[in-house]
Amino acid sequence: MLHLDAAADAPLYQQIYDQLKQDILSGALPQGMRLQSIRALARDLRAGKNTVENAYAQLVLEGYVSVLPRSGYRVNVIQRDLHVPEGPAAQGCGKAENREEPAAHLPDYDFHYGNLDAATFPYVVWRKLLFAVMEEARTGRIASDGMHVYGDAHGDLRLRTELAACLYRSRGVRCTADQVVMCSGLQPSIMAVTRLLRREYDEAEQVPQVALEDPAYSGAGRAYECFGFRTVPIPVNGDGIDVAALRASSARVVHIAPSHQFPTGAVMPICRCMEVLNWATEHGAWIVEDDYDSELRYDGRPIPSLQSIDRHGRVIYTGTFSKTLSPGMRMSYMVLPEQLAERFRTVFAGFQCTVPWLEQAVLARFMSEGHWERHLRRICLAKKRKHDVFVGTATRLMGDGVRIHGHNAGLHLLLEVPDGPGEAALVERAAAHGVRVYPASPFWADARRYPGNCLFIGYGMLSEADIAAALERLRQAWFPTAALRG
Repeated sequence: MLHLDAAADAPLYQQIYDQLKQDILSGALPQGMRLQSIRALARDLRAGKNTVENAYAQLVLEGYVSVLPRSGYRVNVIQRDLHVPEGPAAQGCGKAENREEPAAHLPDYDFHYGNLDAATFPYVVWRKLLFAVMEEARTGRIASDGMHVYGDAHGDLRLRTELAACLYRSRGVRCTADQVVMCSGLQPSIMAVTRLLRREYDEAEQVPQVALEDPAYSGAGRAYECFGFRTVPIPVNGDGIDVAALRASSARVVHIAPSHQFPTGAVMPICRCMEVLNWATEHGAWIVEDDYDSELRYDGRPIPSLQSIDRHGRVIYTGTFSKTLSPGMRMSYMVLPEQLAERFRTVFAGFQCTVPWLEQAVLARFMSEGHWERHLRRICLAKKRKHDVFVGTATRLMGDGVRIHGHNAGLHLLLEVPDGPGEAALVERAAAHGVRVYPASPFWADARRYPGNCLFIGYGMLSEADIAAALERLRQAWFPTAALRG
């Protein structure tokens, strides 16, 4: 039985989503059960259809339910959370014979990074454009070939043209549509890059090596290693990657995030950018610029891309829509230097783009009609409010007890507790107060470089009220005797 509280801080769609998610995880809604239709649930709850639709969309996005043709929404198979300690609650979830056991404990507040708030997706406009593209393809008012043929490996030309123009306006990226390749995420982009560059190493009978920032996003390293590259961790300081250590390595490919380093948030100044570009030019090396959340800056304009100041064609620029539209869409892109763009046409001749044509066609229309820039302005304002609430509240509640790294951009922060009891103890104490936070140590390849007592905080999924409430819980967990600032 769902219950909505109009006086609660959480939006109505969030309340529906939270309660249904709890029922799925507890087993009250078992695998394969069909959910009420949007219309029926809206009628029962006396809520708007859009409210219920947004809640269902988030459940679909996170994999709790699936939409089946003519069958509505059905509950998926949900595996046990591997990060929840073993115990009766975790083991007995959803089993009839264990109904007397409590369901697996879920935190009241979860600072998880990666997923997006469903309210930020432009559902109304996207659905309108989706129907328009389908109708125009059906009636022949636009070419419908893209739906019925295997397309260009680069992706839809209209989208690539729009994207090239947008990247120039927002990031200073200089390219033509022929240099843009649509991909289904960063790791598939890396797969293509390794295929394009591997030939150079094979001809020289060398083991391919790629330098990675340390700390860094571990998914990038796994992708390179999967396709035969040996990864070389290079330390990061306040200005980004250590160029002296990069020069001392034998790597001839480097993967970096200069505009907002992950996870430290460091921004590479122009002098360091020029050092990296000079290294690449001198050694005939390649730079993979990972610009994963460049649009989300809350203090001044976005930092110009490294590609925009590259005069020798050594930068492979990559970006994604996962942080601005939806990670579930699996849509990203890369901009290849001209010589690699020509190589791509040869190496991937006969391949097809891995991003569905329909999503590309809708996004192209979304950009051409001006919705993209309006959407970015709206989500930047929304995320900035959450960012400011986190930074302001953490400073007020915990003062000098914490240090915040990487603020003013993106959807995550590093929260350091310099005099804390240790990373594991901080996580444990937070959990005892109903808040899930995440250790930062796994991002460091060399544990000796890890500063200790750092937590990886993602605030994109929580409301502003929940961020403030969660931080008050963390104050109670970590600084129970501290006096509040005025």
